[in-house]
Amino acid sequence: MRRSPICLLGALLPSLLVANPLNAQEKPDGSTTSGRTFRPVVRGTQYAVSSMKQEATRAAARILEAGGNAFDAVVAGQAVLALVNPEANGLGADAVILVYHAGEKRVHSINAEGTAPKLATIDWYNKHNGGKIPNSDGLLCASLPGVIDAWYVLLDRWGTMTFAQVLEQAIDVAENGFPIGDGLARAIAGSKKIQKYPTSRKVYFPGGKAPHPGEIFRNVDSARMLRKLVEAERAAAGQGRRAALRAARDRFYKKPFQNPDSSRPSSSIRFAQIRHAANS
Repeated sequence: MRRSPICLLGALLPSLLVANPLNAQEKPDGSTTSGRTFRPVVRGTQYAVSSMKQEATRAAARILEAGGNAFDAVVAGQAVLALVNPEANGLGADAVILVYHAGEKRVHSINAEGTAPKLATIDWYNKHNGGKIPNSDGLLCASLPGVIDAWYVLLDRWGTMTFAQVLEQAIDVAENGFPIGDGLARAIAGSKKIQKYPTSRKVYFPGGKAPHPGEIFRNVDSARMLRKLVEAERAAAGQGRRAALRAARDRFYKKPFQNPDSSRPSSSIRFAQIRHAANS
């Protein structure tokens, strides 16, 4: 397996850590220690992946095993994490990422926090909303999702794979489903915000009922959206890798997404994210 020059990539939303190569539990003087922990110490020689959910960890590890580097892996892992842990992550989320590049011996910071829409000006809110910015889950208080742009930056600047490669596992999870956990099941069942929107209810309350722990949960809307990114990339492949990656990124930000059976925007890109559900 090819070794990456990337030593460490850490992220908050995406909540995934990839180190490649790895010297487990190593001190500055070269010695190692297991320390005291209630969890087993895991050691390795090639890479390590850690995330909030096993499905995301497995997706990132598979990318590394296929020859990708840490940046390819973190995009693949976070894309899966957004599906299996949407109450804390999301395809419409933001990302704050610190990258240490061992070859450059430099730390890079990526701020992919959402920006306000172009027309969300002080004058607009003064004229239309009494000068107040709502703090609810509606579009008037939403920022533009930054995580897709963060994926693009990681793949374009340091990655080696395409969107098609790194999103393959997320698309599979979205289409074929995964056994839903207790935490996500509770977050969906207890969320009043999700139930406000018909398209969100369609995704998270299949058959009109909240899913129970252990049930296979699918998100075909998200799968459809991710496939659109891959289709845009493939259509621009003849222009080179960089242009193709950019085309995938622009597909998310510059063209609309709609359900095929509705004129409403797809719930997979609603700014009212399920990641707020636990606090509703």
